[in-house]
Amino acid sequence: MITLHKKKDHINSDKLESRLEDLVIAFKREIHAENEAGLPYIVEDGIVYKTEEEIEEWMIELTAELNWQRSLSGDGCYIDPEKGKIC
Repeated sequence: MITLHKKKDHINSDKLESRLEDLVIAFKREIHAENEAGLPYIVEDGIVYKTEEEIEEWMIELTAELNWQRSLSGDGCYIDPEKGKIC
């Protein structure tokens, strides 16, 4: 499970959260106090990604993995030409 550790209404935290939402994946949010340092960061399966470089590399790898997985799925829909019924 992916957990985003963030501050409420913090521009960098909100940008990272938006990027995760754009990937259409499940993740948890842990909201921390405004005075807490070192936020935002990501935890996935016990591995912590804290620096901007670590997070960016992780995001690139995650995006590539999701694109590959989604390319394999046969999620398709069609319209029955006789009845007009969709899927």
